[in-house]
Amino acid sequence: MTIDLRAEQRTQREQLRYATTAKRLRASRHGDLVCDTTRGLVVWLPRHVVPQYAVPVGDLVAGLPPGTAELEGEGVAGHVVLSFADFDWLEEDKPVIGHPHDPFARIDALHSTRDVRVELDGVELARSRRPVALFETGLPTRWYLPSHDVRTELLMPSDTRTTCAYKGHASYLSASADAGHDIAWVYRSPLREAEPVRDLICFWAERTVTTVDGVREHGFVGPRPVDA
Repeated sequence: MTIDLRAEQRTQREQLRYATTAKRLRASRHGDLVCDTTRGLVVWLPRHVVPQYAVPVGDLVAGLPPGTAELEGEGVAGHVVLSFADFDWLEEDKPVIGHPHDPFARIDALHSTRDVRVELDGVELARSRRPVALFETGLPTRWYLPSHDVRTELLMPSDTRTTCAYKGHASYLSASADAGHDIAWVYRSPLREAEPVRDLICFWAERTVTTVDGVREHGFVGPRPVDA
C-alpha cells in the first residue's frame, strides 16, 4: 500500500483537524492577558490551510470571550478557538505574526541557476538565471528574482502590505498595465527563515506568463483553499 501525502492532505481538508503542541501559548488583548496555557492545540477549520489556536476553556483568564464557542469532538472537546487576529500571541516568549505556526509546514529558500522569465501582456518584466526558489509546504513554488534582473522602471510601489508567519511583512509593486495591480511583492526585512529572499522580487505566476526553463508556471490551479 502506498499513500500520496499531498493528496491525503487535500482529502482531509473538509474535516476539522488538530494537533497537540508542547509550546506555551499566551494571548493578550490591549495588554491584558486572556489566556496562558501549555495545553493548547493547533486547529485547522474545514477547508482552511492556515491553522488557528484552540485553548482549554479552563485556561482562559476571564471565561469565554464574546463570539466564541467550545469545540466538540474527540480530542478537541473543552477547547475554544480564539481568532488569531483579535489577540497578540506569544509562543513561549516569541511574538507570532500572521497566523499560528503550522507544525507540519516549513519553507526552503534555495539558490538556483534555472532560467526564469516573466511577461505581462507580451512585455517582458524580468528574466533571471540566478533566482531563489522558495518552497513552502502546501503552496506553489515562488521564484524570487534580483532587482537587477527585473525591469523595475515598469513597476511602482503599491500601498498593499501583507504578513506571513514565516517570511514577515511584504510590500507590493504594481505595473502600469490594467492587469498589473499588485503583481509582485518583496520582503525588505524578512524573518530569519526567509533571509535568502531579502529585497528580491517575486511575481504572481497566476497573473503573469511566468516560465521556468521554458515551462509555464501556473501557481494555484483550480479553487484556492481558504487562507492560502
